[in-house]
Amino acid sequence: MGKIVLTRIDNRMIHGQVASGWIGKSNAGKIVVVDTVTADNEMMRDLLFLAVPVGVKFSVYTREEAIKEYQKNEFGTETIMLIFKNIQTACECYQAGIKFTSLQIGGTGVRKGAQALEGPITITQEEYRQLEEIHAAGAEIYLQQTVQSKSTKWDEAKRKVKF
Repeated sequence: MGKIVLTRIDNRMIHGQVASGWIGKSNAGKIVVVDTVTADNEMMRDLLFLAVPVGVKFSVYTREEAIKEYQKNEFGTETIMLIFKNIQTACECYQAGIKFTSLQIGGTGVRKGAQALEGPITITQEEYRQLEEIHAAGAEIYLQQTVQSKSTKWDEAKRKVKF
């Protein structure tokens, strides 16, 4: 069975910070990306694969595929870095049984109707509710964009929003 060593929300999924920083820090042997749009687009999958360091395994799943694969064998036998493109998908997967003990929010992008938490990390009122649900179920949630940046716990970060 695989072991999830880092669960991250990052709207850019795999990029320089993920490839050069988080994979090494987490000692992940495999990256699992969960995003239905990306999984259904061969060109997007190929572009992400180009950013994966040599020697690191890589899979992209739709939400439904990810749930089935996790139930089957927890994504394989490697140490896993699990990346969700957005909070909604992370919440839906958590509710469906993909249990992670912590959730790192690395980037959601600046979006209309969302309030800033820290840098490019913004949340909507619905995402706030979803994160509260995951947190109440026992997962630690924190904001951290890069390996070098400070980590901000959810309880501290959520004080910045006014819904």
